[in-house]
Amino acid sequence: MPSRLRDGCVASLIAIVLAVILTWPIAARLGSAGRVDSGDGRHGVWNVAWVAHTLTTDPTSLFDANIFYPYRQTLAYSEANIIAGIVAAPVWAATKNPYASYNTVVLLAFAGAALSAFLLVRVLGGSQFSASIAGLMYGFSPYMFSHVPHIQLLMTFGPPLSLAAMHHFTKAPSLGRGALLGAALGVTGLACAYYGIFAGLATGLGLLWNAIAQRRLRQPRFWLGALMAAGVVVAMVGPFFVPYMAMRDAGFARSLVEARLYSTTGPEFLASAVLVHRWMLPFLGDVRQVLFPGFLSVLLALVAVGLAVRTNARHRETTAFYCAVATFALWLSMGPAAGLYTAFYQVVPVFSFLRAPVRFGLLVGLSIAVLAAMAITWLEHRHGKLNPWFASALVVIGLAESWVGPLQLADAPPVAQAYRRLAVMPRAPVAEFPFFTTVSERHRHTEYMLMSTFHWQPMINGYSDHIPADFFADGPALASFPSPEAWAALRARGVRWIVVHFNDYPADVGPVLRPQLQAMPNRLRLVVDEFPVSLYEVIWPMPPSAARQP
Repeated sequence: MPSRLRDGCVASLIAIVLAVILTWPIAARLGSAGRVDSGDGRHGVWNVAWVAHTLTTDPTSLFDANIFYPYRQTLAYSEANIIAGIVAAPVWAATKNPYASYNTVVLLAFAGAALSAFLLVRVLGGSQFSASIAGLMYGFSPYMFSHVPHIQLLMTFGPPLSLAAMHHFTKAPSLGRGALLGAALGVTGLACAYYGIFAGLATGLGLLWNAIAQRRLRQPRFWLGALMAAGVVVAMVGPFFVPYMAMRDAGFARSLVEARLYSTTGPEFLASAVLVHRWMLPFLGDVRQVLFPGFLSVLLALVAVGLAVRTNARHRETTAFYCAVATFALWLSMGPAAGLYTAFYQVVPVFSFLRAPVRFGLLVGLSIAVLAAMAITWLEHRHGKLNPWFASALVVIGLAESWVGPLQLADAPPVAQAYRRLAVMPRAPVAEFPFFTTVSERHRHTEYMLMSTFHWQPMINGYSDHIPADFFADGPALASFPSPEAWAALRARGVRWIVVHFNDYPADVGPVLRPQLQAMPNRLRLVVDEFPVSLYEVIWPMPPSAARQP
């Protein structure tokens, strides 16, 4: 086996083992628990399961998710998570378990982030040990652990993978390497739109940096390769981006006002839930993101910057470039108040899809991990093989700064018989009640979405970044079910199945509502009578013209 392939296999195995250990007990409860204790967590499980389900049954209906019926292209109302769904598809096909599908992606996301950072450092000429430390710092950073319920934000493998492909391209520009760079950027964009934009900006800066530093501004092969990369990105991402452009044309866009709310003023870069860092949290106030890269990585990065003048030209150029990336990303993370973000927002159309400039801090953390690896590589070159005690100390400290303790998981909720029956009933629109309309409760529609992974019937319920206008307009009427106004709204949507959660109503409403519905045999046929969740079939009266037909 070639040495590079062997090193890659060993690194992959170590990354997976670390992912299992540091995210424990996810691996032990793969199909029976998850971060389903929040709206974001439930939405993520539903999203990954939907993509995996449609890719293995009817890929042409991918964006026609089963929420907000009768609207189309509803998957585009938030991040599509295409790559997460592709990764989950084999598990979904084998188990039909949404939790096992999601948790598998979580484990592989941590391992993939570590492995991509390892690859980046190796492409830059870093040693195997320094690349391993960088992988540990980046792949198991506090940022990663803060986003276990947000599957799209765990797809952090993309930026380092794209930068590795960019450096590989600049070593010997060619059409083939340009296509490889485009593929890396395309996969990154399909994994997470935020990170696709981050990677595009970082690699664009890298290509311009290299073109100037290596005097390639007039080199046709360089620019043809760059155009090849752009073409591959458009070919890969374009078809999946069309629904989002339709959304933007319909008026959905993030404003600079929102961006100001989700920008950093600095404390986020000291925020961390890692056990050895938590003592700092009380001093930071309200933070919008967890971005602290760790004491070890910051110290080693400062060493790399301090030693830049004493290293060879290649290391100096790498250090300078990643200092520039970190500065660029830090500036953007400060949002509209710092100016640069506003300039990009006005010039680059995709910035209108971004809400949280603070997430540019991910590139700061990646740059610090790369610089830390460069410092370790320099020490190895200067002193030969590192002292075993020193190397062991780096590993132990790195692990300590990646340990948040056992993750808190919620048990998978039981699947009511109503949902199991829906799975075998004719396909038709479903409405679930209570119909939550207040801002504080709207996220509870994700409870219905999560349970829909067991039947996949279309639902008028839903929750996402974008919500249709008539969802708000008809919300009060639907919330008053079974009022005449609610029946009118249900009929307009062609609802056939109704699921009622009596225990989710106020204590003085649920017990009264159940006999009230049972007393409506001309309107509802009871299909599953199982307290607290019952399933009904709606019986709509025929229009007079239809009744007169022979």
